[in-house]
Amino acid sequence: MRGLDIPVDPGQATLVATPAQRARAAALLERHHVRTDLPRVVIVAGATNGHAKRWLPERFAELARRVAIELGRTVLLVGSPGDRAAGRAVESALTDFGFDFRSAPSNGGRIVNLIGQTDLSELMGVLSGCEVCVSNDTGAMHLASALGVPVVALFGPSDERATAPLGRHEILTRDVRCRPCLLRDCPIDHRCMRGIPTTDVFEAVSRLAGWPARGAS
Repeated sequence: MRGLDIPVDPGQATLVATPAQRARAAALLERHHVRTDLPRVVIVAGATNGHAKRWLPERFAELARRVAIELGRTVLLVGSPGDRAAGRAVESALTDFGFDFRSAPSNGGRIVNLIGQTDLSELMGVLSGCEVCVSNDTGAMHLASALGVPVVALFGPSDERATAPLGRHEILTRDVRCRPCLLRDCPIDHRCMRGIPTTDVFEAVSRLAGWPARGAS
């Protein structure tokens, strides 16, 4: 909006999902047997402009497993068609952890991959009904924030001082000498993202959602 010379108050820079967008999202979730009356958490495992901005898929998987099993929340993986590989990597890691995608407990506790299955309108509807969004530094992070959804933002090579979400959020980084490098692919060991532990992300999600504090599993 600032690029159009329209003044923006960060405290008021919000979007509202329309009833039609919420209805489309509800229909999508129903097709995946997701109950819309139960609390949900969204994970954005992909990121455009290179792999360096992505947290490790096995850690997204461990986070999703903890949220689903320990807290009984449904976890939704969302993203564009270009993020499908990231989603498959998370699913593969979940399978390695022994998570059963076929189970559908009545109290939630499911993990559902919706990556590549939403347009912008449906994504707004999906995001608007969630407790928390966990995301790499990507467009869906800003969309969730604009919709008033609390965001846990994971920053590695990019600069949170320039692209932090505006709404209620927590930013997690690893203090290493080489960040922010702004590179698309890491030439060394991806230490900026590898250094963000799953427990820290889980605890940040818990704080933003108002869940009771929990220690490491």
